[in-house]
Amino acid sequence: MTPRGQRTQQLIAALGRDWDIELISMPAQGHRGGGGTTGRSLARQLASWGVQQTLFDRWELWARRRFSRWRPDADAAVLIVAPWSLAAIAAPQLRGADVPYVIDAGDPWAVGLAEPGGTIAARRGLRAERPIWEGAAGGILTTPQQASRMQARYPNLPILARPNGYEAPVKVAAPVEPPAPDPTVLRLVHLGVIYAARLDPMPLLVRLRDSGRWKTIRFDQFGGDPEGMLADAPAGVEVRNHTAIPWAEVVARTGEFDAALVLGNELGELLPSKAIQYLTLPIPRIAITDTERDDALADFARDHVAWLAVAPGDPDAARLIGEHVEHPWTAAELAPPPADSWSTVGSELADFVDSCVGAGAPRGATAAR
Repeated sequence: MTPRGQRTQQLIAALGRDWDIELISMPAQGHRGGGGTTGRSLARQLASWGVQQTLFDRWELWARRRFSRWRPDADAAVLIVAPWSLAAIAAPQLRGADVPYVIDAGDPWAVGLAEPGGTIAARRGLRAERPIWEGAAGGILTTPQQASRMQARYPNLPILARPNGYEAPVKVAAPVEPPAPDPTVLRLVHLGVIYAARLDPMPLLVRLRDSGRWKTIRFDQFGGDPEGMLADAPAGVEVRNHTAIPWAEVVARTGEFDAALVLGNELGELLPSKAIQYLTLPIPRIAITDTERDDALADFARDHVAWLAVAPGDPDAARLIGEHVEHPWTAAELAPPPADSWSTVGSELADFVDSCVGAGAPRGATAAR
């Protein structure tokens, strides 16, 4: 299940303690994990391009059919996005029926991050998103940076900044006994798809190699690299690609690595959802991001034990990372904090929704996602 799906599940469970819940959900979809066109036919590429240029997203037509005759019959609603097309089409119906709603947005759409581009879809998105926020009883975002930007635009809107939670992994035995560490090799692991929205890890890997502190920088990539960002590793940087594996197996295999890397986003307001799940790894974690800007991942790393935030071009990166991986971290320091568990996050989200739509109202809510 995707992090957004887990968030929805936890919010519904927490709201369900006091509310009767009706879930309006889009059809099941596959996770596309960062895009890329390798292996896709020209017709599919053109169709995808057409959607990107004109529609809110690939679910807009389905949403229009689903909500064409919808008459909301609820005391309150939660609009869970993305995708945004459901919210764009459902929100006017809710306002027309005087049903208050709260937006739980993984990322702002067109309003929150930047001025729209020149596509029809971008201009339509901006026009559609503004009234969603203007008519909301509250908004939930995943980082303080997003919340600050949206609060400046909508100063009277109650806003909660709350990242996702982590799911405690099931304990399984390691498939093999990890080899004894070699002090001449720095063993790093990245979990998840690497694509252009993330910072390129290669400049940092080369800088670490050039430091002379290690003979080899080994980078294990579990997930895809559809755009070939790791394809041209130079001598001294060993990239090992693996298919994604269940998280419980990831945790069991952490003895093979010195540290786990999280790659920051080109847009510093966004927090990679995988960063929270990294809290369950019993090894040090390193956030590769722009530490000079107002950056959500850098702030997250500073707020948690056994994390290090370092910029790809930091001339002191080798020393900082070397000291970080050699530090004698205790099991308690590496353990995931209860405050970031899904159960805690779900309760906080539900409490905020209650505060926005009125705890004294008759109970019955609709969640649209």
